[in-house]
Amino acid sequence: MNGKILIAVCVVIVVITTIILYLEQGEFKVTTVNNSTSSITQSSNQPTPTSITAITDKSSYSMGDVIVISGMVKSPVAGTPVTILILDPNNLLLQAERIPVSLDGRFQATIMTTPAIWKLGGTYAVSAQYGSSNVTSQTTFYFSG
Repeated sequence: MNGKILIAVCVVIVVITTIILYLEQGEFKVTTVNNSTSSITQSSNQPTPTSITAITDKSSYSMGDVIVISGMVKSPVAGTPVTILILDPNNLLLQAERIPVSLDGRFQATIMTTPAIWKLGGTYAVSAQYGSSNVTSQTTFYFSG
C-alpha cells in the first residue's frame, strides 16, 4: 500500500511542477482521463498579429513647418512605444523619436523643421517601428529646405 501512495505523491508532484512551468509560458488546459491520468497541453492562443500604419499630415513641407506623423497599431501591448525614424534624402538617420501608444492603438508625433537639423531639400523617408523591428510602416514626404 505504501508503494502506491508514494507513486501517487510522485505523480502529483510531477503534475504540479508541469503546471507551474506552463503557467510561466501562458495558458494551459488540464485533461483528466479515467480519474487517474492527467495530461497538460498548452492552449493554442497565438497572439493576434500586430501591424502598424503611419502617415504624415502633408506630402511636402518647408523650413519652419511642423510635421505631424500619426498612425495606428493593431493589437497594441501596453507600454510598448512606436519608434519613429526620419531618414534624409541621402538615407541617413536625421531624427529618431519614441512615441507612446494609446490603449486604442493610436499614436502621434510632431517634428519641427529647424535650420539646425533640416539642411537638405528632397524626399525624406519616415519609418514607424513597433515592438520588433519587423513590424513597420513607411512613408515619404518632400522637404523644400
